[in-house]
Amino acid sequence: MSDNNLSRRDFLKLLGAGAAMAFVGKYVNLMDPNQTSLIPKASALSSGSWSLGPNLSFPAIHMALVKSGKVVYVAGSGYHAATQSGPFTGTLFDPATNTEVKQMTFTDDVFCCGFNQLENGNILVTGGTKDYDTSQPEGKWTGANCAYEFDANTEEFYKVTSMAHGRWYPTQITLPDNKTAVFSGLDEFGDRNYLVEIYNPIFKNFSIKYDSGSSLQYCVGSTSALPGAGTPCYGGVAGKGVSPGIALYPHMILMPSGLLFRAGPESTLFTWNPTNGRWLNAGSMNSTARGYGTSVLLPLSNTAAERGKILLAGGMPSGAETQAKNSAEILDFNAGTDQNPTINYTASMTYARVYANPIILPNGKIAIFGGTTNPNTNPQLIPEMFDPLTNTWSVLPTATVPRWYHSSALLLPDGRVMVASGTPSRYVYEPRVEYFSPGYLFDGPRPTISGTPTVGTYGGTIVIPTPDESTITSVSLVRIASITHHFDNDMRMIWLQIQSSTSSSVTVSAPLNANLAPPGYYMIHVLNSTGIPSIAKIIKISNPVSGGPDTTAPYVGILTPSARAVIVGPSSGVTVNVTGTAFDSQSGIQDVKVAFDSGAPTTAIQRSLGDWSAWSFSGTINTLGPHTIKAIATDNQGNKATTSVPITIFFSG
Repeated sequence: MSDNNLSRRDFLKLLGAGAAMAFVGKYVNLMDPNQTSLIPKASALSSGSWSLGPNLSFPAIHMALVKSGKVVYVAGSGYHAATQSGPFTGTLFDPATNTEVKQMTFTDDVFCCGFNQLENGNILVTGGTKDYDTSQPEGKWTGANCAYEFDANTEEFYKVTSMAHGRWYPTQITLPDNKTAVFSGLDEFGDRNYLVEIYNPIFKNFSIKYDSGSSLQYCVGSTSALPGAGTPCYGGVAGKGVSPGIALYPHMILMPSGLLFRAGPESTLFTWNPTNGRWLNAGSMNSTARGYGTSVLLPLSNTAAERGKILLAGGMPSGAETQAKNSAEILDFNAGTDQNPTINYTASMTYARVYANPIILPNGKIAIFGGTTNPNTNPQLIPEMFDPLTNTWSVLPTATVPRWYHSSALLLPDGRVMVASGTPSRYVYEPRVEYFSPGYLFDGPRPTISGTPTVGTYGGTIVIPTPDESTITSVSLVRIASITHHFDNDMRMIWLQIQSSTSSSVTVSAPLNANLAPPGYYMIHVLNSTGIPSIAKIIKISNPVSGGPDTTAPYVGILTPSARAVIVGPSSGVTVNVTGTAFDSQSGIQDVKVAFDSGAPTTAIQRSLGDWSAWSFSGTINTLGPHTIKAIATDNQGNKATTSVPITIFFSG
């Protein structure tokens, strides 16, 4: 279960050594923080241009596009020695006004967390940093087991049920059934976490998914000598195994077959079956490895025959070598099978790079921004673009701002690309935002989408209002982004077939199934015959809602205090503060009530009117010893659910 790539610990030591660079000080700003104007940079219009945006207050290490068109980014402690004890930050940014509209904080350090979009537009955050290597007794980075959702409607983060164990550098990806699979990361002792956990967005909790064809075992903190390490253990029996040895932040991609494909960074390739948890070998890439390289699912056709292709590019080889590669290869499932693609080198990039940020543009081309030619040295300012129709690369205009490790990029609805962040060392971050405007923004009039599309379910149709129907020749659907550490596991684009048109609309085929387009929010574009895309409309692709009466019990959980917690207070009465969550997927939650022991239940405080996804309660206990906190949720059809946690009360004096 070893990782052949340059270890994260060794890599982060290299970053620490970078503090000797000219950039010094805590969160150094390299540009006037009041700068918000867009400063065009001269370049050929046919290939695009750059403009500078504002400075960000914190590094955008984890970044996502919200269904509103705003951008949320998360830093946590931000890979900075001075803030490893807090504050742990998140920020909402509006690219339309170039302003940070809201600052948020977490109780846990979500630096190096997992990040993905949920079907309802919320963003799931898992794990993060429990300890920096400089403060942990064994010199290890260790993982937190926390989880949060960003509510896209209220624009706030709230805590949900924690995972079984810590994860630092986890990967998570949306499944066809709306759930999220979470892989890898370092546990709370700094050892590899080999559990696969499944997040249920309805009940806001996690469950472990075992490999039905394996007996591999994982013991928490198995190499640590600290107290408590080595237990508990998971798996270890036939038909109940944990995952094989896969890298931190593995590149997991949902394929049209419904299998997840592990496309790096190690050379050995795997598929994972969400139904039975099976891991199966899928061959090896031609490269020895692609540490911190690029993996992109190329644009899909909306057909039952589509199996998909994956582009691999750049990265570092295995072992102690550190020079980046410029080679690229394509894994072709259409020419192979669902399990084993054909694997062939394709044209190389002009420039070698690691830590690059790939983007699928609405015209189906792949733009790759930033990165460095060695581990966080020699930044590469010249982006490149891959054309999957010709398998060729072209060079794009040079950026102004270098993009190091921990940089990020995403496609905006207006067709520009927002590029941000980077950490040259543990003491410095790059605050400047830069926008890339692709050549299609200068190539002529853009077609328009004149209203809100009417979206059918899988296998149905999407009606797109447009006054330019006679010029529309193609329609693309691009998943809204959620990127961390230079990779978006859910990144995908589907070409939708045009079925018919009227004088004011175009009707296209909706995605055939959730394997091609997992549930969630997408940007839809209409393109004319010269390949110029419209400004996008953000639409929701989802499964139909099942009908019938609600006879299912809701979900209720107590988040704090934890089970068997000891709470100390005065003998006159100990205040116990309780927080929790409750959900019902059909009729909704009517109320949540809380009781201590056999006392009368009292209604808790809801997060907002009608929103019981986060609730709170405060009460007093006057007797020493063991007690029970009970929470009862009732949905709007009268179905009830109950949960409880034991606590112990001690008097302080």
